[in-house]
Amino acid sequence: MSGSMALVVDQRGAALELGSHGTLVLRRADGRRDRVGLRALGSVVLHGDVQLSTGVLQALAAAGVALAVLPLRSRAPAVGFTQLPHRHATLRHQQHLAYEDAARRLALARTVVAAKLQAMAAFAGARAPGAGDAWLPAFQALDTAGDLAVLMGVEGAATKRHFAGLQRVYGTNGPFRFKGRSRQPPADAPNALMSLGYTLAQSQATQLVLHAGLDVQLGFLHGLQRDRQSLALDLLEPARSAVDGWVHELLAGTGAITPAMFAPTLDGAMRLTAEGRAAFYPLWFAEGHRRVLRPMRDLLARLLARLRLQANDGAPAAGAADSAVPSLGTNSVMPVPDFACMPG
Repeated sequence: MSGSMALVVDQRGAALELGSHGTLVLRRADGRRDRVGLRALGSVVLHGDVQLSTGVLQALAAAGVALAVLPLRSRAPAVGFTQLPHRHATLRHQQHLAYEDAARRLALARTVVAAKLQAMAAFAGARAPGAGDAWLPAFQALDTAGDLAVLMGVEGAATKRHFAGLQRVYGTNGPFRFKGRSRQPPADAPNALMSLGYTLAQSQATQLVLHAGLDVQLGFLHGLQRDRQSLALDLLEPARSAVDGWVHELLAGTGAITPAMFAPTLDGAMRLTAEGRAAFYPLWFAEGHRRVLRPMRDLLARLLARLRLQANDGAPAAGAADSAVPSLGTNSVMPVPDFACMPG
């Protein structure tokens, strides 16, 4: 069982090593050393070029600690390392059977999109009274989508509506502008923080999936694709609007992150500076991390309930509503970490 501390290492030339008595040692570029117990850690985030051995990877995996490696270059992918599930083989078998059955996969993918639509409608309604009602046509289209292609079209149109609404939320008078979603590269500060938040949230989603005993590479809305954690991306969908809202509050409300904490890179991306990262990560692990965990956990509970129902030959109709969503067992819930940063 992993602990509750999040360790962020953001220093070029630093190294993580195995210490004695179940500890992890951070060796800084200047030779100084810091030590933390593996059992205290819930997640580790490495930013840029940090050295570590296969022994460290094995120890983190064995302790159930999520490891996310964020790139120095904006176009390089983030990388996650986790221990593969070794229990719940029957449940994973049902996951694979459901993926191969068009009707069952559509029902599960519909559950994912429904959770995302509900989250985006709640986001809109919380910022403009009555705005959530405008999402009714999207829910109606969701109910009638007869295949994955149509379902993905519904999801794409709804996401476009959400980002248009987010642009209005930012407006034109604040210190930050949002002109629409841009990813590779992120063209402005809101997009930079949204992308970083999605990456960190996906690491949480991966841990949730693995703790539940499922195959993280086999999603339902996101299909099987090489080197992609498709089920983690499914879980991320309803949490994206939570990230978007939290980032807006961070930039437009608290003033904790300022325009001076961003700088453009050679490829045109907007990125946090070292000062900005030092300000961002404590805020993420104090609040943002918690904000995104609930919608992902709730969606996972719905998917698990459907898989178990289908396994008992009680597969619901593709348009059936989700109800009586169960809570996950204590062994399936990833702890929310406290924060400890070891920067330069």
